[in-house]
Amino acid sequence: MGKVSAINSRTKGANGELEFARCIHDELGIRLVRNLEQTRSGGYDLVPHPDESGPVVDVLHVLAFEVKRYRRATNGLITAWWHQTRIQAKDSRRVPVLAYREDRGVWKVICPTYLLNQDLQLGHGLQWCATLSVECFCSVVRELAAGGFERRCDNE
Repeated sequence: MGKVSAINSRTKGANGELEFARCIHDELGIRLVRNLEQTRSGGYDLVPHPDESGPVVDVLHVLAFEVKRYRRATNGLITAWWHQTRIQAKDSRRVPVLAYREDRGVWKVICPTYLLNQDLQLGHGLQWCATLSVECFCSVVRELAAGGFERRCDNE
Protein backbone atom coordinates (compact mmCIF):
# COMPACT_ATOMS: atom_id res chain seq x y z
CA MET A 1 0.00 0.00 0.00
CA GLY A 2 2.86 2.40 0.79
CA LYS A 3 4.46 1.97 -2.65
CA VAL A 4 1.17 2.60 -4.46
CA SER A 5 0.55 5.72 -2.38
CA ALA A 6 4.05 7.06 -3.14
CA ILE A 7 3.62 6.39 -6.86
CA ASN A 8 0.19 8.08 -6.86
CA SER A 9 1.67 11.07 -5.02
CA ARG A 10 4.53 11.38 -7.55
CA THR A 11 2.07 11.05 -10.44
CA LYS A 12 -0.21 13.68 -8.93
CA GLY A 13 2.80 15.97 -8.43
CA ALA A 14 4.00 15.53 -12.02
CA ASN A 15 0.48 16.05 -13.34
CA GLY A 16 0.18 19.19 -11.21
CA GLU A 17 3.42 20.57 -12.64
CA LEU A 18 2.24 19.93 -16.20
CA GLU A 19 -1.18 21.45 -15.47
CA PHE A 20 0.37 24.61 -14.01
CA ALA A 21 2.80 24.81 -16.95
CA ARG A 22 -0.23 24.74 -19.31
CA CYS A 23 -1.79 27.63 -17.36
CA ILE A 24 1.39 29.68 -17.81
CA HIS A 25 1.48 28.80 -21.51
CA ASP A 26 -2.17 29.84 -21.90
CA GLU A 27 -1.43 33.23 -20.31
CA LEU A 28 2.11 34.01 -21.53
CA GLY A 29 2.56 31.77 -24.58
CA ILE A 30 5.77 30.43 -23.01
CA ARG A 31 6.38 26.72 -22.51
CA LEU A 32 7.59 25.62 -19.11
CA VAL A 33 8.93 22.09 -18.76
CA ARG A 34 9.68 19.89 -15.79
CA ASN A 35 13.14 20.47 -14.35
CA LEU A 36 14.79 17.08 -14.78
CA GLU A 37 17.42 18.00 -12.20
CA GLN A 38 14.78 18.31 -9.48
CA THR A 39 14.71 14.59 -8.72
CA ARG A 40 18.48 14.29 -8.46
CA SER A 41 19.21 17.51 -6.62
CA GLY A 42 15.91 18.36 -4.90
CA GLY A 43 15.58 21.55 -6.92
CA TYR A 44 12.64 23.58 -8.14
CA ASP A 45 10.00 22.08 -10.44
CA LEU A 46 9.71 24.04 -13.72
CA VAL A 47 12.01 25.86 -16.15
CA PRO A 48 11.42 27.59 -19.49
CA HIS A 49 11.72 25.28 -22.49
CA PRO A 50 15.25 25.60 -23.99
CA ASP A 51 13.81 26.91 -27.29
CA GLU A 52 12.03 29.82 -25.58
CA SER A 53 13.62 33.27 -25.53
CA GLY A 54 12.77 36.90 -24.98
CA PRO A 55 12.23 39.30 -22.08
CA VAL A 56 9.40 37.26 -20.51
CA VAL A 57 11.58 34.15 -20.59
CA ASP A 58 14.42 36.15 -19.00
CA VAL A 59 12.12 36.89 -16.05
CA LEU A 60 10.96 33.26 -15.82
CA HIS A 61 14.59 32.09 -15.75
CA VAL A 62 15.19 33.83 -12.42
CA LEU A 63 12.15 32.27 -10.75
CA ALA A 64 12.31 28.98 -8.87
CA PHE A 65 8.85 27.39 -9.19
CA GLU A 66 7.67 24.87 -6.64
CA VAL A 67 4.32 23.34 -7.65
CA LYS A 68 1.99 21.51 -5.26
CA ARG A 69 -1.28 19.68 -5.93
CA TYR A 70 -3.00 18.60 -2.76
CA ARG A 71 -6.42 17.57 -1.53
CA ARG A 72 -6.53 20.42 0.97
CA ALA A 73 -3.92 23.12 1.56
CA THR A 74 -3.80 23.93 5.26
CA ASN A 75 -1.90 26.91 6.65
CA GLY A 76 0.67 24.48 8.06
CA LEU A 77 1.23 22.84 4.68
CA ILE A 78 1.49 26.18 2.89
CA THR A 79 4.05 27.38 5.45
CA ALA A 80 6.10 24.18 5.00
CA TRP A 81 5.84 24.44 1.20
CA TRP A 82 6.98 28.07 1.32
CA HIS A 83 9.98 27.10 3.47
CA GLN A 84 10.92 24.38 0.93
CA THR A 85 10.43 26.83 -1.95
CA ARG A 86 12.66 29.45 -0.30
CA ILE A 87 15.46 26.97 0.41
CA GLN A 88 15.45 25.66 -3.16
CA ALA A 89 15.40 29.20 -4.55
CA LYS A 90 18.24 30.27 -2.27
CA ASP A 91 20.32 27.26 -3.29
CA SER A 92 19.86 28.15 -6.96
CA ARG A 93 20.07 31.95 -6.44
CA ARG A 94 16.58 32.49 -7.82
CA VAL A 95 13.37 34.14 -6.63
CA PRO A 96 10.99 31.72 -4.88
CA VAL A 97 7.52 31.15 -6.37
CA LEU A 98 5.05 28.63 -4.95
CA ALA A 99 2.08 27.54 -7.06
CA TYR A 100 -0.53 25.28 -5.51
CA ARG A 101 -4.01 24.00 -6.18
CA GLU A 102 -6.40 22.17 -3.94
CA ASP A 103 -8.69 19.50 -5.37
CA ARG A 104 -11.55 21.23 -7.19
CA GLY A 105 -9.87 24.60 -6.59
CA VAL A 106 -8.04 27.17 -8.69
CA TRP A 107 -4.29 27.69 -8.91
CA LYS A 108 -2.82 30.19 -6.45
CA VAL A 109 0.66 31.65 -6.80
CA ILE A 110 2.63 32.87 -3.79
CA CYS A 111 5.57 35.18 -4.44
CA PRO A 112 7.58 37.69 -2.44
CA THR A 113 6.04 41.17 -2.46
CA TYR A 114 9.33 42.61 -3.71
CA LEU A 115 8.56 40.89 -7.02
CA LEU A 116 5.55 43.23 -7.27
CA ASN A 117 7.45 46.30 -6.11
CA GLN A 118 11.23 46.15 -5.75
CA ASP A 119 11.15 49.07 -3.32
CA LEU A 120 9.44 46.89 -0.73
CA GLN A 121 11.49 45.40 2.07
CA LEU A 122 12.96 41.93 1.66
CA GLY A 123 11.37 39.45 4.01
CA HIS A 124 11.44 35.70 4.37
CA GLY A 125 8.15 34.53 5.81
CA LEU A 126 4.71 34.32 4.29
CA GLN A 127 3.89 37.70 5.82
CA TRP A 128 6.20 39.19 3.15
CA CYS A 129 4.36 37.43 0.31
CA ALA A 130 1.40 38.00 -1.96
CA THR A 131 -1.03 35.30 -3.08
CA LEU A 132 -2.07 35.87 -6.68
CA SER A 133 -4.20 34.23 -9.33
CA VAL A 134 -2.32 32.78 -12.30
CA GLU A 135 -3.64 35.65 -14.43
CA CYS A 136 -2.37 38.28 -11.98
CA PHE A 137 0.99 36.54 -11.60
CA CYS A 138 1.43 36.46 -15.39
CA SER A 139 0.53 40.15 -15.55
CA VAL A 140 3.34 40.84 -13.04
CA VAL A 141 5.77 38.78 -15.15
CA ARG A 142 4.79 40.75 -18.28
CA GLU A 143 5.28 44.06 -16.43
CA LEU A 144 8.70 42.98 -15.17
CA ALA A 145 9.66 41.93 -18.70
CA ALA A 146 8.50 45.26 -20.16
CA GLY A 147 10.28 47.40 -17.58
CA GLY A 148 13.46 45.42 -17.15
CA PHE A 149 14.10 43.16 -14.25
CA GLU A 150 16.76 43.78 -11.65
CA ARG A 151 17.56 40.35 -10.33
CA ARG A 152 16.87 40.38 -6.64
CA CYS A 153 16.98 37.08 -4.84
CA ASP A 154 15.94 36.03 -1.37
CA ASN A 155 19.47 35.06 -0.38
CA GLU A 156 19.77 36.41 3.13
